[in-house]
Amino acid sequence: MAYTKVSIPRFEAGGAPTVKKATVILVDINDVDAEPSRTLGNTQVVGALTLKTSAKAVGIYATPSTIVPTEEPSGEVDSRGIIQGLEYTHPGNSIAIANHTEAYLNRPVIALVRECSGSASGKCLIIGSICNPLYMQPEYTNSKDGSSRKFVWKQDQPSKFVIGTYTGALPTLANEVSEGSGSGEGSA
Repeated sequence: MAYTKVSIPRFEAGGAPTVKKATVILVDINDVDAEPSRTLGNTQVVGALTLKTSAKAVGIYATPSTIVPTEEPSGEVDSRGIIQGLEYTHPGNSIAIANHTEAYLNRPVIALVRECSGSASGKCLIIGSICNPLYMQPEYTNSKDGSSRKFVWKQDQPSKFVIGTYTGALPTLANEVSEGSGSGEGSA
């Protein structure tokens, strides 16, 4: 559906912050069987993010107040685009989060971020795509104030699309690792 011009008033919530659910969902693009489609001027994607047989997405706990979806303009006049991104902080430095950081350093992903919008399902943002995925830029801090891993995910190149709204089924997540364990190896 093409964009239809509409006038946009100030909505009731205005620019109030939106609380996010604490689990960021990351989907390795190599596990994607089909992704939703998009048309310019309509940010609601159509269809579901479908994974290959037995593939699972990864759920990462993030401190909710640190989850920040981003859109940065890029380019010159007549060739401007948007670089989609996502930032969040995971508290501590468990073996599992260190292993995740190392394993996903050069792995292309699509991210799903769920907002607590007041509805039962909430609003879900889809960031990145198979053709223009997100790549990690990690930061690690261990100081007198605490330890944490900050994850900054960004697309390598701009595109014509802003962050989308996803209404499809959420992918199945890999099993959670137990504290002190390094990976989900051996679990389904």
